[in-house]
Amino acid sequence: MSEFEIVIAVLCALALAAPRVRTLRRRPRVAALPVVEGAQPAAPGRYRSLADAMAGPGDNLLLLRMLAASLVLYAHSHAISGMPGAVDLITRSGVGVYAGSIAVYVFFVISGFLVTGSWLRRRELGAFLAARALRIVPGYAACLVLSALVLGAAVTTLDRGAYFSHAETWRYITHNLRFPIDMQWTLPGVFETHPRRSVNGSLWTLPAEVRVYAWLAVLGALGLLARARFALPALLLLALVAQLWPGSLPLLRLEPFLPMAGAFALGAVAWLLRQSLPLNAWILAALIGIAWLLHGTDWYLHAFLPALAYGALWFGYVPRHLLWFNRAGDYSYGLYLWAFPMQQLAVHLFGAPTPTQITLFAFPAALLLAIASWHLVERPMLRLRRRPARTVAEPAATTATPSR
Repeated sequence: MSEFEIVIAVLCALALAAPRVRTLRRRPRVAALPVVEGAQPAAPGRYRSLADAMAGPGDNLLLLRMLAASLVLYAHSHAISGMPGAVDLITRSGVGVYAGSIAVYVFFVISGFLVTGSWLRRRELGAFLAARALRIVPGYAACLVLSALVLGAAVTTLDRGAYFSHAETWRYITHNLRFPIDMQWTLPGVFETHPRRSVNGSLWTLPAEVRVYAWLAVLGALGLLARARFALPALLLLALVAQLWPGSLPLLRLEPFLPMAGAFALGAVAWLLRQSLPLNAWILAALIGIAWLLHGTDWYLHAFLPALAYGALWFGYVPRHLLWFNRAGDYSYGLYLWAFPMQQLAVHLFGAPTPTQITLFAFPAALLLAIASWHLVERPMLRLRRRPARTVAEPAATTATPSR
């Protein structure tokens, strides 16, 4: 049993033993936001705080996640093509961070922000674990099963009998469903001649995501998320340990996991400080300027992530003319899951396509699968968690997007 599975087993045992584990016995006293008769909402871009912006009619987080998933697909098209010197425009521009990584960090910022809010609204360990599992596992499991048993069977160079009797075909599903660090990337006879043999190279971020969920659940169950004065020192201590002794944090021992965990923590901090965190373009410009000054140094990523996190929240809550996008379903997760297999299918069908050809084929194909995944798998499973709940009192915050 892996370290992650042990932690999850302990958390599940705690949830069963105490269905309503709270961060503190005493509910925190939260001052209500003043209501002024006849007052008008603050003009976009003039919000006093992030919480002030959250009190608006909706947010653009659904759109932002969709853009991030699309950016991952675009960036991967260049790597999958195998063309010498094929690099996406964002990476080529000299930003100093791979375009696909930028998109993943945005995902983790949003996830840290919304999932922290999810915990603090209910503070029930069992409900928290169930909600996270219902959001992540069904779409992921469907992608693994269909990739192995439908896509793999259609393109494998082995005969069908040999393919379905091969242990690696079934291990691709059972092993990867454990969210292991050592994921199985290939299927027998599938994409063996491609520049990248992996059936779905995007899945490597999911083990990191479920591990930061586990960390959040541990901090919450210990009562360290109850108030910012507890949570911020705890998160700062974890960041220092990760920086000074890489690979020493349980569950996050792989170095590539740490920037994603850092982005998640920035999102969590933003939720904790939402009442006092100002949200305006001048601060965003200053953070971008600091990152630019540190470009090319060892501190660049440390400056880049806060600028990216703040920019993601600014985009999520300040522009109000983009709210129309919320009429669509939440297809970003499905698009992220299915993009890489469809890009590999493009290479299989067309031989040596250019990155643009891969993108033009894979995007609509992956989007159709994402739509099916949302309506047939993800949304029906999410309905299981929508039951009346005893919540901790706090100022209401609207959001048009479910947390990942």
